[in-house]
Amino acid sequence: MAVEMFRIDERMLHGQVMTTFSKVLNIDEYIVVNTEVSKDEQQRALLELALPPGADFDVVSPETFAKIDKENDYWGEHTFVVFRYLEDCLAAIKAGAEVKKLTVGGMYSRGREGEV
Repeated sequence: MAVEMFRIDERMLHGQVMTTFSKVLNIDEYIVVNTEVSKDEQQRALLELALPPGADFDVVSPETFAKIDKENDYWGEHTFVVFRYLEDCLAAIKAGAEVKKLTVGGMYSRGREGEV
C-alpha cells in the first residue's frame, strides 16, 4: 500500500486525473479530502461517476484522513489523495498526516478570507 500522489486540486477528480495519473500510476484507490464534500451525498455521487471500474473511493475530512494516514489504513495498493483546498492539506498535516511531496493543480481565487 502506497500513496502514489498527494495533490491539491479544487476540481478534485476530473479528466486529467482520471485519464493520465490513474493510468500512469496504476491507481486503485482515490481519497478526496474536504469536510464539506464528505457530508454532501450529491457531490460524492458525482465524483464517483468519474472513477474507473473497480476503483475504491472515499471522501473524508482532513482529520479523518490524518487518522487513515497515521494508521496506514489505506485500502488500495496505489492510492491517489487529492485535497480540494490548500486549507484541507494544512489541516490534515496539523492533525498528524505526513505529506512529503505535494503536486499543485487547479487553485483558484475564491475570495475567502482567513488564516491559512
